[in-house]
Amino acid sequence: MQQSLISRLKSGDREVFNELCRSRYVSLLAYARIFLAGAGRGWAEDIVQDVLFGLWQNRRTLRDDEGELQAYLLRGVYNRCMNYVNRARRAKQYGDYYEARIVSMMADCWSPDSNPVIRSVFDTDLRDIISEALGKLSPRCREVFTLSYIDNLSNREISERLGISLSTVENHMYLALRQLRNQLAGV
Repeated sequence: MQQSLISRLKSGDREVFNELCRSRYVSLLAYARIFLAGAGRGWAEDIVQDVLFGLWQNRRTLRDDEGELQAYLLRGVYNRCMNYVNRARRAKQYGDYYEARIVSMMADCWSPDSNPVIRSVFDTDLRDIISEALGKLSPRCREVFTLSYIDNLSNREISERLGISLSTVENHMYLALRQLRNQLAGV
């Protein structure tokens, strides 16, 4: 009876094939879901249907052995599940790799250190903000700060040039830095 089932299948008997599908579908579906736990219900169904369709297409090459038929079906489901899992893993790795590349390229693009246009805009904006903050300092405080940070003079050199004491230079520097720090805190 077993061999006649396979013989009838090999000869193209659709009724035998339909009965085989009805009897094996649920168990093959459960087997596929073991491997595709996170893939969603549709993938397991698609795989089982593909394997059963492959059985129908290759029915003439089957041996007259019920055990081999079961092995053919299980091996087919297993192989297609592994192909799906490997393809999904590669797609995720590919996606992760290119997402990281895109993020890196975006960071480079918008980084003032690597993009001369952004650097120029950043420098101009920062220069304008600092100039505005310096404009709010008292004239003497601004002069001491400029001589120190722009002209790179030491406190002693500033003291000699302006004819003020070293402690007065230090007090002006302290006041200038404190006011600038407060004004630039939100930048």
